Amino acid sequence: MRYLVLLLLAAACSPIYIPNTRNAPLFREQGEAQISGYLTTGGVDGQVAYAFTDHLAAIGSYSFGSTKRTTPISPTNTVSTEYSRKNSYGEIGLGYYNRSRSARYEIFAGYGIGQGTSYDQYSFFVPIFGPQKSVISTGKMQRIFFQPTIGTNNRDVNISFTPRLSLVSFSEFTSDTGVTVKTNEKAQFFIEPTATLKFRLTGNLHCLVQLGLAVPMGDPYFVYQPLQGAVGLQIDTGGMRTKVY
Repeated sequence: MRYLVLLLLAAACSPIYIPNTRNAPLFREQGEAQISGYLTTGGVDGQVAYAFTDHLAAIGSYSFGSTKRTTPISPTNTVSTEYSRKNSYGEIGLGYYNRSRSARYEIFAGYGIGQGTSYDQYSFFVPIFGPQKSVISTGKMQRIFFQPTIGTNNRDVNISFTPRLSLVSFSEFTSDTGVTVKTNEKAQFFIEPTATLKFRLTGNLHCLVQLGLAVPMGDPYFVYQPLQGAVGLQIDTGGMRTKVY
């Protein structure tokens, strides 16, 4: 119950960085492909993955979310304003996978770009809007990630653990008034562990449930979503024909 409350609180805030659902296919052989769709605490996610050989694979993901927000009234903001808190992000990655009789494991590295809109205070807007002034702004983001995963190797039900490492940076922010500022802030390092449950519904259709964290290694200058949850469906072409050790 406590975890559910924290998830709801995280979804209700206005973060500009929302970690996407981890795309961890855990393939077993060449030719497997996966197509997945999720409802998440940040919006919706879509994923694809394909195994080129018995050990090499590629992944791709896209996420999007949009909710209406109202700026709070404060001494520096006497009139509330409605705005859209949006986030969009796409990534690709390449990796290595393998399996044993009881386990599957993989490691992917990749790159992604996106943007997010939020209402917050940023030091680089101080010379323009003054101190203690929160601004509705959209930031352009880049991320490099390193993503290992280990999981069970069963036919119908599997669990996995993904301790993703992410290096997140924002190159520029544009206010709702059209002012764009290039940032000189350092990239922020995050540890983003996730647990995933995958079970077969019928044939090669599977259900996935994923819970994750985002833990910064430092003090980020932007608001991030610390907890993530997702429920989705997946078509796995290997589900009908792949042998289990």
